[in-house]
Amino acid sequence: MNSKASVSDTKKSELNLPGVENTESTPEETTDIVSAPPSNTAPKYVNKRKKLDSNGNGESSNGSADILAAIQELSIKHDDMFRKISAIESTTEITSQHIEKLSSTVEQLVVDINHHKDILRRTELEIEQLKNENRMLRAGVAENKRYSYRWTLKLHGVKEDVNEDVRAVVFDILRKVAPGLCEYLQEGVDIAHRLGPRRKDGSHRSIIILFALRRIRDAVWKSARGCKFLRNNRLRLTEALSPEDRLAREKLWPLVEKARKEGKKASFLGPYALIDGKKIDHLDIG
Repeated sequence: MNSKASVSDTKKSELNLPGVENTESTPEETTDIVSAPPSNTAPKYVNKRKKLDSNGNGESSNGSADILAAIQELSIKHDDMFRKISAIESTTEITSQHIEKLSSTVEQLVVDINHHKDILRRTELEIEQLKNENRMLRAGVAENKRYSYRWTLKLHGVKEDVNEDVRAVVFDILRKVAPGLCEYLQEGVDIAHRLGPRRKDGSHRSIIILFALRRIRDAVWKSARGCKFLRNNRLRLTEALSPEDRLAREKLWPLVEKARKEGKKASFLGPYALIDGKKIDHLDIG
């Protein structure tokens, strides 16, 4: 009996938990405890979460504040982004307007350019026509000047005296150059005078002779070629050339001189060179 009692006491002591009052329970109570559903556990878990909630009221408030702050920050960013998009849309609209204006301006410029191209094309044609006309006019003036010089001859080497009668001196020389024309010289020679101002070095100025009759001039010029009187008195009769013809002959002279050295027949005819019967223009040489 005692042993059974001790075992019973031992089991009781094993069932005693800290902070739990040792009370004896009847078999009925034990059965109720064992067979009771685990409803006591859930209330304890719910009560524990409520207790955590009640203890963590500050942390929940802080979390709500953070969420609110994040929402406000996102709202600010959204507003800022909306303003930027609105500004971009406004800038895009203004840019589109400027592009439209530029497009219309470019179109007008293209029209103006085409118009000016037509004007320029017509102007170029007119300029070319004017150049041709100017070239023809210059050639005509040069030919008229050349023709007027064909009525003249130049006499070189005549001694110059003070108060001389140049026309009388010329008549005397021409009678000796072309004796067969003596009776025609009085009416055939119009004017004779010295060229340019008197020279300080004492050299003799040339005499220009203007003939009234072209046939008399040509006959005198023909008689002067190879004239012994002129050669013996160191006198020369030459054609009077216009400035243009003089420049042309100066350019052609090396070609004529070379042809003469090679034994070819070379001479001048106005502004042209004649080499073995071939006419050469100064514009044809480089």
